[in-house]
Amino acid sequence: MKRLVGYAAAEQFIRSRPPLEEATLPPEVMARTWEALGDGLTPEQAVARILARVRTEGDAALRDLARRLDGVDLGPLEVSPEEVAAARAAADPGLVRDLETAAQRIRAFHERQRRESWVDVGEGALGQIVRPLDRVGVYAPGGRAAYPSTVLMTAIPARVAGVREVVLCTPAREGGRVNPVILAAAAVAGVDRVFRLGGAQAIAALAYGTESVPGVDKVCGPGNLFVALAKRQVYGTVGIDALQGPTEALIIADESADPTSCALDLLAQAEHDELAAGLLITTARELAEAVEREVERLLPTLERRDIIRVSLEAHGALVLVDRIEEAIALSNL
Repeated sequence: MKRLVGYAAAEQFIRSRPPLEEATLPPEVMARTWEALGDGLTPEQAVARILARVRTEGDAALRDLARRLDGVDLGPLEVSPEEVAAARAAADPGLVRDLETAAQRIRAFHERQRRESWVDVGEGALGQIVRPLDRVGVYAPGGRAAYPSTVLMTAIPARVAGVREVVLCTPAREGGRVNPVILAAAAVAGVDRVFRLGGAQAIAALAYGTESVPGVDKVCGPGNLFVALAKRQVYGTVGIDALQGPTEALIIADESADPTSCALDLLAQAEHDELAAGLLITTARELAEAVEREVERLLPTLERRDIIRVSLEAHGALVLVDRIEEAIALSNL
């Protein structure tokens, strides 16, 4: 991780982060992309080519792209309801309890956000009519790591809003298998249909529809650089929630913070993606040094340590400032 002292150095580091379309991917990722789609393409151009293929070729493009980009033969594109139910039944009971507890809390939170229709008839008539979308697509990363929280935090708000149908896309692993934890979360969240699709091609399928995948009104959920670029390019054809990812975390801490907790928060973000960014901004030099030691101590024990190391070396930083107000200003920036 970089060590930065003072507001000016930290500001320069934050402003130097390239926009999505200029992000630099690992050479092996770009080599695989070029082999599948054409030499010399930027990530943005590669995504445009993927979207065009899915729009014109449908399911055939989805199968071919999965084979070329991910090395996966998909088999049936849709995961059967029986497979989803079996994943929940086979899951660790403690995990299912945790998913159900989280689902209950997420549901309660979003129930308080609901908007209602109203009309005020006075000298004129003013009001708003609130109607749920007909169908929403959810994207949940699940290739190299599973994020069941994504399923809960996207599908449950749609259910609370009254969306008629929730469709989930998540990447398939070797043999066309979908991560069973994702499927268990889908069962808990009340997802209607699940498709074993990942990357920009999944976003294209949701936006345009194919022979097997129904087109949706809005696409929600985070993903890697290709997913984020795809969401940006299909916006207007469908709605999107936001451009979430590659992920970022910024921690503001003073001398009272626990170094282990700070280190774990940085590591948890860095494991998502080589392009993820984790920053700690503190007024306490001793804390910054202790967090750095904890990161080095914990890193060798983690399954995704290679990704974490690349992320922290390229995009991570420990920032020392004089005042908390400077940390807040950097956070806002």
